[in-house]
Amino acid sequence: MRKITAAAAFTIFCWAASSVFAVPLGSDPSPSPVKKVELLVIDAGDRAADPSAPFRMAFHIELEPGWHLYWANPGDAGLAPFVRWALPEGFEAGPLRHPVPEKTDDSGIISFELESPVLLLFDITPAPAQAGDGAWEASAVLEWMACKESCVIGETAAQITLPADDDSLLRGRALADALALRFPRPLSEAGLSVASARAERTGADWLVEVVLSGPRAGEAVDFFPYPLEGFVIEHSGIICRDGRIVVPLTPSHGAEAPPPAAISGLVIVGGIGYEASAPVSPPSAGIAY
Repeated sequence: MRKITAAAAFTIFCWAASSVFAVPLGSDPSPSPVKKVELLVIDAGDRAADPSAPFRMAFHIELEPGWHLYWANPGDAGLAPFVRWALPEGFEAGPLRHPVPEKTDDSGIISFELESPVLLLFDITPAPAQAGDGAWEASAVLEWMACKESCVIGETAAQITLPADDDSLLRGRALADALALRFPRPLSEAGLSVASARAERTGADWLVEVVLSGPRAGEAVDFFPYPLEGFVIEHSGIICRDGRIVVPLTPSHGAEAPPPAAISGLVIVGGIGYEASAPVSPPSAGIAY
């Protein structure tokens, strides 16, 4: 475990855009800000009817008071959680699904943070040949960055034997139900849809404009973009007003790079995050701020 200053987190973020930084357990004797990481089963499905159905699972993470982790898109500083899996041959783990983060602005440096307790959802799909073939074990090492006044990078191992017993399954379901309101909802639940998404060149950069449709479009107050491979997002320049979202992007691999094929993220309405995703149309008329 290694401590770094909060200012240094931004430098690490820039470096980490192309690689994953991990610090082995036991490299620092100081207490870890991550108190607990455990694997839980949320829904095992009807194994008798469909033994190949995915297991809905979660990492349950508890932090020391005042510390936070980072969202799938950390923002301008920080590192998102990353998992190294050890699963039976042919088993597959899906991507992590994060709760809606808290957005912070420190002198123009935007970060998206997760407060304790943190629940990260995912699916594990059994190999077809082994789907109904007795007990199996899932092992993982969760790499994390936790920050308070300073930041710590570390990793924590967790494992679980499946199928889980009834008590474990009930506890996992109860925790998921208790934290369900922290997770994003479909955009349609806000009575909204994406009417259009288009890109416009501005110098070497791109502006992507998303237009919302629906009676509550004017109530959208912010947009938290998911990571966009090949682009640096200017988070402090994101505009969300009057049903329009404008996201400034800088290509990572040269000014001649085309705009993203699609954009996705969370539209914030009434303090709730709603997931939006749309293909981006080619450039047309200019986008006005």
